[in-house]
Amino acid sequence: MTNTRSPVPLSELDRQFLEAIRTPGSPENLAVQQLAGATLGPETSTSAALHTLVDVARKAVLNEVMVTGYAALAAAQTEEDHSQRRAARRRTAEVSRD
Repeated sequence: MTNTRSPVPLSELDRQFLEAIRTPGSPENLAVQQLAGATLGPETSTSAALHTLVDVARKAVLNEVMVTGYAALAAAQTEEDHSQRRAARRRTAEVSRD
């Protein structure tokens, strides 16, 4: 995989946030540790901190995509689908008793 450096414009608010996630013990730092499983500190580079945030965001987006997909799948289920599943569970239970 090739690493590509991309210029990222940062507002003052962005810079303050990046400072907060690299401040040990801050709520932002603890949240990033929880979400990313990574510990950021004052020595963490801006690019590494941004990479960590992109990773956290990617995971959150993919999770939302899965949740939305599962909800759509569940909404598409018909009563016939539910009946077939119940019948299959009953057959499985009967076979396991034998």
